[in-house]
Amino acid sequence: MHPLYEAFVQVVEQETMVKAAEALHLTQPTLTRQIRQLEAQLGVPLFDRIGKRLVLNRAGELVYRYAKRSLREDRRMREELRTLADPEAGTVSIGAGLTPSIYLLPPVLAAYRARHPRVRFEVRTGSSREVLEMLEAREIDLAFVTTVEAGREDLETQPLWHDDLLLVAAPDSDVARAGRLRLADLVRWPAVLMGSGSGLRDWVNELAARHGLHLDIAMETDSLESISRLVQLGVGWSVLPRSSAEGDVAAGRLAVVELTDVDLGARTVTLVTRRDSLLPACAARFAASLSGMRAGGGAAAGPEWDGV
Repeated sequence: MHPLYEAFVQVVEQETMVKAAEALHLTQPTLTRQIRQLEAQLGVPLFDRIGKRLVLNRAGELVYRYAKRSLREDRRMREELRTLADPEAGTVSIGAGLTPSIYLLPPVLAAYRARHPRVRFEVRTGSSREVLEMLEAREIDLAFVTTVEAGREDLETQPLWHDDLLLVAAPDSDVARAGRLRLADLVRWPAVLMGSGSGLRDWVNELAARHGLHLDIAMETDSLESISRLVQLGVGWSVLPRSSAEGDVAAGRLAVVELTDVDLGARTVTLVTRRDSLLPACAARFAASLSGMRAGGGAAAGPEWDGV
C-alpha cells in the first residue's frame, strides 16, 4: 500500500500528474494506473475529475491525511531500524542496582562515550529483582545486578567484577575502638542497613540468621550515601560494598572493622541479557566490549577495562 500512498500524496502535493510523475521518476500512464488501483482498493474515488483537472474530494482529503501519517511513520520506522543496525549510533537502555549505577558504571559509560560519541545511554535504577523485572518486560536491553536466581535458562549472565563487603563504623565509635571483633559482638551496638528487599539487606539478614543473631537495627534507608553518612555520625555500624565506602575510608571518615570469625566476602556484579531477544547493534557492541573487563575488588575508581 505504501507505494500507492506515495503516488497519491505526490499527485496531491505536486497538483498535476505530470509533475508528480517526474518527482517519482515514473511515466504518467504508470502513475495514473497506481491512482486508479488505490481508488479500487479503497472503494471510493479520491478526485473529482473536472475536464483535465483532478480536484481532491472529501474522501481524498481524508485519505491524504492518513496517507501522510502512514508514510511519516514508515520513514520513522526505517530510520529506527537503520539505527538498530548501526553499532556506532543509538541508545543503550540499562538497568542497574544502586552500587553499579552510582559507583561502578559511570567511569565505564564515560570511557565508552569518549570512544563512541554517537551512542547514548539511558540508565534506570532499582533492586536486582526490580531490574530483572525490567529486563523481562523488555523495558531495558542490559541489566547489571548483584543477585541472579540460579538456573534461569531464559537469561545470559556474564560476571564482570567483584566488590568486597566491608564492616564499617565511625572512627571514634565503640565498634571501631573495640578493634578485631567476632560477628556475635555486633549485637551490642545498633546497625544502619539497607531497607528490606535489597540484595545487601537480604545478605546481612541471612548471615545473622545462620549465626542465630538478632541485630539491633537503628535505621533503614535505600541510599548507600545515607548509610555512610549515618555511620559517620555514630548512629551505628554497617556493611557496605568497598566501591561505595573506600573513598570515605581513605579520607578517615569511616573505619574498617575486622571480623575474626567471618569472611564477609564480596558481591559479584553480573551483566544479564535475555536469550530470546536480539539486542540493538549499539547495545550488543557495548555488551561485547565489557568482556574485556578483569574482575577484581575495589572498583570505586572504575573497573580495569580493555573494552573498545
